[in-house]
Amino acid sequence: MTARTWLRMLAAGVALLGLTGCGAADRAVLGAPPCPDGPAARPEPRAARPGAVWAWAPMDGAPEGTEAPAPVPGLTDVVSVADGRFTTAAVRADGTVWTYGTDIKGSLGQGAAERRYAAVPRQVPGVDDARAVYAVGPTFFVVRRDGTVWAWGDDRFLVDAGKRDGHAGVTRPRAVPGVKDVVSVAPGPLNAFTLRSDGRVQGWGVNLTQVLGESNGTRLTTINGVRGVVDVAPAGGAVVAARADGLVCAWGNNAHGLLGVEPRGGQTGRPVHVTGLTGVIQVAGGHDTAYALDRDGVVHAWGRGAGGALGDGDTSDHSSATPVRVTGLPPIHGITAYGLAGLAVDVRGGLWAWGSGLALDGGPAARPVRVRLPAPALDVSGRHVILADAGA
Repeated sequence: MTARTWLRMLAAGVALLGLTGCGAADRAVLGAPPCPDGPAARPEPRAARPGAVWAWAPMDGAPEGTEAPAPVPGLTDVVSVADGRFTTAAVRADGTVWTYGTDIKGSLGQGAAERRYAAVPRQVPGVDDARAVYAVGPTFFVVRRDGTVWAWGDDRFLVDAGKRDGHAGVTRPRAVPGVKDVVSVAPGPLNAFTLRSDGRVQGWGVNLTQVLGESNGTRLTTINGVRGVVDVAPAGGAVVAARADGLVCAWGNNAHGLLGVEPRGGQTGRPVHVTGLTGVIQVAGGHDTAYALDRDGVVHAWGRGAGGALGDGDTSDHSSATPVRVTGLPPIHGITAYGLAGLAVDVRGGLWAWGSGLALDGGPAARPVRVRLPAPALDVSGRHVILADAGA
């Protein structure tokens, strides 16, 4: 027996011993089909029509008596909006960025860290070529036209691409180090991910559930095992990605079935194929809940269903590892998520919401409900929507 053969037998024995010592959920995740090879992708930023921002519910921290629903003063000609619960940011068609709301450790991006409420949006200095803005709580990321990402807000750890450097907020936009060639950003509560123009996914932050793949540390890293990505979204303890061939892959924690594996439980940094989904063009992630939109305008949901987040008629704290169709929706143009709620804009500009945490009439919605708006919706983030009618 050669040394190499002996080492192979030893490695196989260790692997077998590890599997037999695992629970059923761990074995199921380890044996799940990997994300298959697929076509290359060159994702591009989504085309965005400009419109006016409308708040259909007040932000957290807004003074008593703040009117909503109501237009946000001055936020016209907007192509991207990000609701950070206490602070909201918007990108206008000229590339400038504007913020309003409560300043949480610099989340207004104006250079001050004192907590205060700004009712009227002001321009964020230092950025005049933004394409889109994204938020995770009171931390904001903008993708600039050169593919770099600039950020500011209360989470210095995320702004600095996973470098631990104290707990003070970042009060003015600055470049996220090492991040380039970016099409879009997908921030989560403890980590952030970028979709690159070559179809690869990179991430940084806390890696407790292996959302940064099979790597150690908190710094910027490329996720191995998934290519040809056209959209990506963190969903709490896991990450989901839509590929150019319409398949969906996921990695991280499977406690709520986000990897599409039964029995639920276990975790892996190796992207696996979420079966039962085809033709997917967009994904969104909430609080341990994931959504996928296919080419036919159908929305699918899986993961945690507390408060009606799965749109399946059940508001109890339950989970599903099988993606199911969210019924009661017309053909949908775009989707997003906000905590334990799903949001969708239909092809005619109607806004639909389900789940909890969005001040929907009657409380948590177990099925999608139509949100009344004065004009067609173009895009939505939390309680803020961009309307097609600039005069709304």
